[in-house]
Amino acid sequence: MKHRSFRYRDKGAAYAMLAPALLLLCVFVAVPLVMALVRSVQDYATSGFVGLKNYLYVLQTPSFLKSFGNVLLMTFFTVLLTMLFAFLFALLMRSLNNRLGYLARAAVFLPFFISGITSAILFFLLINYGGGLFTSILISLGKKPIAFAVDGIWPYVTIIAITIWMSFGYQSLIMYAGLLQIPRSYYEAAQLDGANAFEQAVYITLPNMKNYFVLICINMVTANLQMFEVPLMVTGGGPVEKTLTPVLYLFNSFRDPARPQNVTIAGALMVMVVIMTINIIVFKTVRSEKSGD
Repeated sequence: MKHRSFRYRDKGAAYAMLAPALLLLCVFVAVPLVMALVRSVQDYATSGFVGLKNYLYVLQTPSFLKSFGNVLLMTFFTVLLTMLFAFLFALLMRSLNNRLGYLARAAVFLPFFISGITSAILFFLLINYGGGLFTSILISLGKKPIAFAVDGIWPYVTIIAITIWMSFGYQSLIMYAGLLQIPRSYYEAAQLDGANAFEQAVYITLPNMKNYFVLICINMVTANLQMFEVPLMVTGGGPVEKTLTPVLYLFNSFRDPARPQNVTIAGALMVMVVIMTINIIVFKTVRSEKSGD
């Protein structure tokens, strides 16, 4: 009885401390979500119940479906390349001495503080067809300038490059922190057994970094599926909706006076469901692998 009293004697204080956070969560998350669910099954003009009509309308819109294909393609290459480059750079930072290591970590982390709109503007100064730095260099070399926002695969390349630049430093530091957690004794024992650098990377580094790879993958997939600022500023979703993303589609839909807001709300909820489903699948997979270990 004394043990039970000791465990629960401060529950009133605990609930009091949790109350502000729960109140904010309820006001700014739970209530708006319920309101969005209700409006997504209503008619905009009459507020009458229409069931799944708004959801079916969005699913039958070619632009919305195409936007998912676009963002999945860009997300795949962004996540893959960012994880690869971040891991290699983290290995480089681990090999540097303290002074160079501090300088490298500070420099690589700076782009993370810059917003997506600001980053897009900075890159626009480089890729602007009418007088950007790259255009000037190509003309000076006697080459034809590239319209990065409309030509071929360059719109994809531009958006992916900007997105990688923005998140590269943050992911590199996570990788670096993970590398520091691997005991040096593992590598020393492997060297005594005659393992070369490649074998140490395959059998020591990569297995011990698995959880960090999963964490970065989940964070980046979630963030990139909501890609908005960079496509909006660089290409506007063009050309011919090649770089249109679901969030950008919803933004344009919300601004379109001819399209009911209830349809836009239904589309936003569908995007949320897709992101939640991907995260649940990843977490379930990771939990199963951890249980098996």
